Amino acid sequence: MPVNYITTWFYRESKEEASFYPQLGKKGHSALVHSVYMQIQVPFFHTFRHCHPTARLVFFTNLAAAELPGYLQELFAELDVEVVCLPYACRPPKDWYAAWQNQFYLFDILRYMGRQMGPDDTLLVCDADCLCRRNLDPLFDAARRDGSALYEFITDPAARINGLRLPEMEQWYTGAFGTPPSRPLSYYGGEFIVLRADKVRAIAPLYEEVWRHNLDCRRHGRPTLNEEAHVMSVLAERLALRNATANAYVKRMWTSPQFNNVVPGDEQLAVWHLPYEKKRGLYRLYRDFRRGRAHLADGQAFWQRAGLLTGIPTIGLGKRLADRLVTLWMKLH
Repeated sequence: MPVNYITTWFYRESKEEASFYPQLGKKGHSALVHSVYMQIQVPFFHTFRHCHPTARLVFFTNLAAAELPGYLQELFAELDVEVVCLPYACRPPKDWYAAWQNQFYLFDILRYMGRQMGPDDTLLVCDADCLCRRNLDPLFDAARRDGSALYEFITDPAARINGLRLPEMEQWYTGAFGTPPSRPLSYYGGEFIVLRADKVRAIAPLYEEVWRHNLDCRRHGRPTLNEEAHVMSVLAERLALRNATANAYVKRMWTSPQFNNVVPGDEQLAVWHLPYEKKRGLYRLYRDFRRGRAHLADGQAFWQRAGLLTGIPTIGLGKRLADRLVTLWMKLH
């Protein structure tokens, strides 16, 4: 039978290679970053396993299994999550783009999975600051049919996305391949990528070609693809994988006081991506699970509380006050 793989990852940076994590205000080697990313694995894997009892769940990391917190080792045994200790071969040069230099670890994961997957298998690589509300089999079936199911996040040519605009990406593409893209490029969110096995395998050799050109651009002072979603957006065009299939299932939901893009109805989406909630609502859900207070079997009650803690679809006064205390604590530490 075809297998649906659901994976996420955490790469722990050393002090020498650490880059900046804007959402946490810290560099990647800090104890805070490490603890936050370990804690959010708990609600991630609980919700994804509940909705996918037969999927293969995999956690990628450069840590040995014995280095993981005890609560994660116990959770992974309980939920049948495979831990793969994978080195970071696709790491960019040290003085690359200042933030999220661990993001190219995605391509090590894809290279590894390309060797593991059967012909009709599908792979979801998902950020760990996500919660899954319902089964994604229809999405996997779409990727099995079309080769991919992607989250089209930005199409505005004027938007600057991590140091780069879409027209600059199009110029990069033309320089790399000698031909312009078939249509204006879109930016595909790297937090949620679903691929069929043959497309996973097609990415590895093309990534090597893309990266050589990226380094050449850097040497000559031309715009570069700064992070993994830039690269995936180019690869999606080159491999004819472009679609917005995942947009019906997932949304990057910002819940900060400065920017909130959540609207009524978003709470019905299958996957909530909650980047602002790592140290807030997702941490509170982590505590619920650790204390035995989170019960996915009672779906309505669980998701009402999850929405209350994460601000989906609205942020209540209690959450505003709790979030303010977290923000003050982070400034002091």
